[in-house]
Amino acid sequence: MLSGFVCQNIWAAQDAIVMVDRAVIYADESMSAPIGFVRKGRRIKVGDIARNKAQVYPIIVSGKVGYIRVLDVSTEKESVESERLLAERFHKASTYKFKSNTSLAVFMYASQIGLSHQNGELADNDGVTWTGLSLRGGVQTGGKWELDFLMNYLSAEEGDEGFRAFEIGFGGGYRIFEKGRFITRISGQLLGIPYSSYALGDLFRVNGTGYSAGLQVSLSYRFTERWALEAIGGVHYTKLYGIEPPAPYQSIEPSFAGSRLGLGVNYAF
Repeated sequence: MLSGFVCQNIWAAQDAIVMVDRAVIYADESMSAPIGFVRKGRRIKVGDIARNKAQVYPIIVSGKVGYIRVLDVSTEKESVESERLLAERFHKASTYKFKSNTSLAVFMYASQIGLSHQNGELADNDGVTWTGLSLRGGVQTGGKWELDFLMNYLSAEEGDEGFRAFEIGFGGGYRIFEKGRFITRISGQLLGIPYSSYALGDLFRVNGTGYSAGLQVSLSYRFTERWALEAIGGVHYTKLYGIEPPAPYQSIEPSFAGSRLGLGVNYAF
């Protein structure tokens, strides 16, 4: 990182401010050899005259001449920019850019079951612990808001009884804190369950449907420009329908309420 080494004294210089998240500093006018970067909002001094067909400004870095892209900074003399540069900047400012990301996480769902009938060892209000795998795709729709598409697979075994469920649905997220490499996000989810199953030992396995709803908070740490670690925590409610065991066992429509805790990786593109 070179932001701490940018010299502020350049002969025949003009004031400029960095307009992008990371303005790359190059060793040569052709921009073939990056040597560092300057962060967004940093005030610097650059040369009066742009080089390489008005693509880069010279800048002094650690006593040596480097180059920064004209498009990455805003200067006090922009009124003399070329028509090509003005057109390109207008296009970039007027074109909306979607920011997307995808996450893969493993999680634990510690829940309490609600049962109207008892077929095995599980009784009403007993604890059921699920393990799961979650895949989420997010699109930033404007400002700090995001739209999510989610798919989850869960399974649980308690004594001689077992449950499985596949969830698919949508959610909405809001970035409540974003600074440096850290992002804190709150989101709500509504998921359908097109497939679930309930088994009692080797006696039977029957299928059903259902839905889930939840509210959760995630904390991300971006350790590279695109990759991040993500910790997730929240509360969820799950309801299963249409579970019809063979006689003499009774039909059940169990509900589960509890907390989900997960850890995953996030890739932005």
